[in-house]
Amino acid sequence: MTTYDMVVVGAGFGGLSAAALLAKKEYSVAVLEASSELGGCAGKFNRPGYRFQAGATVGMGFEEGGVLKRLFDELKIALPPMKRMDTIMNIHMRDETIHYYREKEAWFHELDRLFPHLADQAKLFFEEVFQVGSRIDHLLDDLPVFPPKRAIEWMKMTKYMNTNSIKLIPYMTQTLMDRLKSFNLHKDERFLAFLNGQLMDSVQTTAEHCPAFLGHAALQTFHKGAYAVKGGLTSIAESLATSIKDNGGEVHMRRPALHIEQQQGQWVVHSKREKTYITKKVILNNSMHNFHYLFDESVSSKSNVKKDRIDTSWGAFMLYLGVEDNYPPDVLYHQIIQNPNKPLAEGNQFLLSLSAQDDRTMAPEGKRAITISTHTEISQWWQQETYEERKSQYVEQILDGIEIHFPSIRNDIDLLMPGTPVTFERYVRRDKGRVGGYIPNGKWSWLNHYSVYTGLEDVFSCGDTTFPGAGTLGTTLSGWIVANEAMK
Repeated sequence: MTTYDMVVVGAGFGGLSAAALLAKKEYSVAVLEASSELGGCAGKFNRPGYRFQAGATVGMGFEEGGVLKRLFDELKIALPPMKRMDTIMNIHMRDETIHYYREKEAWFHELDRLFPHLADQAKLFFEEVFQVGSRIDHLLDDLPVFPPKRAIEWMKMTKYMNTNSIKLIPYMTQTLMDRLKSFNLHKDERFLAFLNGQLMDSVQTTAEHCPAFLGHAALQTFHKGAYAVKGGLTSIAESLATSIKDNGGEVHMRRPALHIEQQQGQWVVHSKREKTYITKKVILNNSMHNFHYLFDESVSSKSNVKKDRIDTSWGAFMLYLGVEDNYPPDVLYHQIIQNPNKPLAEGNQFLLSLSAQDDRTMAPEGKRAITISTHTEISQWWQQETYEERKSQYVEQILDGIEIHFPSIRNDIDLLMPGTPVTFERYVRRDKGRVGGYIPNGKWSWLNHYSVYTGLEDVFSCGDTTFPGAGTLGTTLSGWIVANEAMK
């Protein structure tokens, strides 16, 4: 029976990135994916004539020096065809639209138009965002294990103590709201609604609860550009899987990890139909929410992974639409905030992602594929007696919100499919449908994040529940970090 150097559980962006890097270094690697699709929450599924992205994700990290561009350069493979958009997204609030431009000069002109009474302070705030974000990029270039948990990790952090990192300390001890207060931007309802909308979609929380350095990093990333990737982000996952195979690795679909145990100093991963994989090291890319289901209590109790409460993460309500092409070709991402005075979840705020007008892999001629996502509290979706009624209410609420800005939406619909946390548990194997990592809850909450070390010898983790957290860029970075650590 084959003994692998590494078995990677889960073919999301973190697991695929880690496996591709390890295979490139000639380690024997097997990736086990429970579903029939690559990419995890950034994967896809097909319906007649349409390809839908599982999550309403924004394509980022492909610019020179970007995370995915650097990864593909490291692997010596080409990125799929793509186009950078001048407008990151349009944010629609009540009777106005904010054009969130990539280039600083254009964005600052938009601030003048929208917020003339506070534009000067807002520009100073964004100058800080760009400066701090650049410092964070520089730190992450070294792929540190973070946050440090063990004494050895704290000792290793001394190598990062330089002028650049020391200047980041004030932003690691404040919330983003603290920074907004310093610019007197904390009282403007419209500005806060705009900013919190971006934070919800990137770091899963609002300025009041977001550690400042996480918020700055997320906001800066938007201004590096949004990309239309031909075939969606699944094309990236497919390229990584091909790289793994080309370098001698294996990718096994519909092969869930059901149980992991240690035998004679090695790990044995059990899958369905009595398939077993013997390995020296295990990399988990299937979410820390699922961790304790994989190991016996006697093993998992030795880890540093706590049994999660259901309220530590959001779920997502999704709406997938195939529509007639009556939508702008030059802006693919739209955020709709129906009432800025209400919580930015449960259909009140949602992200709408359109397929590119000329991308025939996503929709037929004259049609577009739309993926819509809103944050939702999870437990309500497991009440069977109200499930169908709640689902219908969310569909109507979201369509009402779209109709204000795109009046023809209901007449344009060719195909409509909702998805809930129940759907995510069934198809993406996320426990209770929890997606997007952990919800930050204060200036020190980054210390509670998981690093790539699980506390079990030769068992590592990556993905949205591991630092740096949610989104394809965060999960890719965690995969890169875990690959480096697993090779030591």
